[in-house]
Amino acid sequence: MSEFGHGSFLQLAQFFLPKIFFSVLCGGLIGLERELKSKPAGIKTNILICLGATLYSAISGLISNLNLETGQIGDPGRVAAQIVSGIGFLGGGTIIQSRGTIFGLTTAATMWVVAAVGLAIGIGRSDVGVLISVTVVVVLITTSWFEDRILGRSLKFSLEILADDPDGRVREAINHALARNDLVMDDFDLAHQGVHSRIILKYNGHRTSHKKFILDLWSTPGIREVKSR
Repeated sequence: MSEFGHGSFLQLAQFFLPKIFFSVLCGGLIGLERELKSKPAGIKTNILICLGATLYSAISGLISNLNLETGQIGDPGRVAAQIVSGIGFLGGGTIIQSRGTIFGLTTAATMWVVAAVGLAIGIGRSDVGVLISVTVVVVLITTSWFEDRILGRSLKFSLEILADDPDGRVREAINHALARNDLVMDDFDLAHQGVHSRIILKYNGHRTSHKKFILDLWSTPGIREVKSR
């Protein structure tokens, strides 16, 4: 590959274009699954992570081979190590801690794997990159189905509800809605903000029951705002 140091644009294009194509394909495939679940790191983020890891690893290989002409031994593995630490920084930014509950770990782990896919494509193993991408999507889809259908009540949800509730009728309606949708309350926190009540509600149940519960809340008189936490 040392000829790329002084190679033509066509040679460089033949070297980089297949890697760029597969990195966009693999990053987009994983990002699509994240986008459909409304996660913070969607299609654009995962494509850029995969593309960046691909280019860094490919360029580090070129630099290492160029140095061979001067008798110096390059180490492309050093760039790969820096990619891993850089993705760790990005992944840390997607993790949110709120009232003892941690969100975003799956998104951070997905970004970490996407960087590994980019590294595989960058060193010329696009087949490995595609295989890993398909595996990641299958794991994300099947585990979500398993958690929802099999584990059932182990799924945890948290809502913030703003309501006009001077006489406690809204709280009573929330309890009835929980029971009606077969959800189990885990924690309840109430704070007054002027004439409004802010309710932090944590409960366990199925994902479909959670969605029906939210619809019930929106049809309850006195409730002004419902936000997932």
